[in-house]
Amino acid sequence: MGGLSDQLRALDEDTASVYFRALHRGHIGTARDVAEELDLDPRTVEDAIERLTRLHLLRPEPGHLTNLVPVNPEIAAASLISPMETEIHHRRDLITGIRTQMHSLMHGYDEVQRTRKPANPVEALPGGAAVRGSLHMAAAACEREMLSVEPNAPSWADLDDTLTRNLAMLERGVRLRMLYQHSARADLPTRGHIKKLIAAGASVRTTPQLPNHLVIFDGEIAFMSRPGEAGAAPGAVAARDLSVVGFLSEVFEHLWNSAIPYSASDLGYQGATDEIQHAIVTLLAEGFTDEAVARRLGMSVRTCRRHIGALLQNLSAVSRFQAGIRAAASGYVDAR
Repeated sequence: MGGLSDQLRALDEDTASVYFRALHRGHIGTARDVAEELDLDPRTVEDAIERLTRLHLLRPEPGHLTNLVPVNPEIAAASLISPMETEIHHRRDLITGIRTQMHSLMHGYDEVQRTRKPANPVEALPGGAAVRGSLHMAAAACEREMLSVEPNAPSWADLDDTLTRNLAMLERGVRLRMLYQHSARADLPTRGHIKKLIAAGASVRTTPQLPNHLVIFDGEIAFMSRPGEAGAAPGAVAARDLSVVGFLSEVFEHLWNSAIPYSASDLGYQGATDEIQHAIVTLLAEGFTDEAVARRLGMSVRTCRRHIGALLQNLSAVSRFQAGIRAAASGYVDAR
């Protein structure tokens, strides 16, 4: 048998029937009796009993350890969840301790950085832990505002990591302004992540296309993504030169002013469909393939092709290139 997650997925109709039969009778009885009564294969019943025992829905009867009796599902859930919650609290305390200890070194680190010759205005960071650690340290020191550009839907691990960091800043009163691509509106994990941030006070907008990942803290330090070398994980560049950070802040403001506000109540591409189709037809007119268009807009090829199909129909075109040419000829591409 697999782990707990496998057991939960396998809590099927047969397993539920075995549980309710035990509930009605007050005990499970023998697998053969259960199989005959429920018209199930004996092996199926044995697996169900083992599964129910692992899920704490069956337990030995006091004084009759060979006899299994049913357990209240809420009690079973509590007994399973309790050690997990303890572990989660332990991990959170450990994370807080690590951040506190590392943050205590920041003053000395900053002093050394300021006295360096040169002052290391641009620093290349390898991927993984180095980038995450630098972002956490900068976020912990941020006092006024964080600006971020998120061109692609992050992985679940990235979502959890950034959510914790961003919520902590919002709790301290730091202003957060965040830019996503319109495709984030249709990505369920990202949409849930964004709604939590909005509920905590963040301002979020979306736009058809965005450049690379960018995060700016207090107008003093900016992190930009960079490709990894020789198959390594993508890294980042940390810029402290105020002229560079100022320029990147202006780029952000330009993108922000042309983006569409995102509300926690928005559903799907609400309010952004026209801009998405405009971006698609513009790229088609430039000769981009379906795959390239999807990549530029941060959406799946399948979703992109659904939009393209609607455009072909609206423009009475028989090919993607023809749709792009017709849109350009009609002035649709240049109208915005």
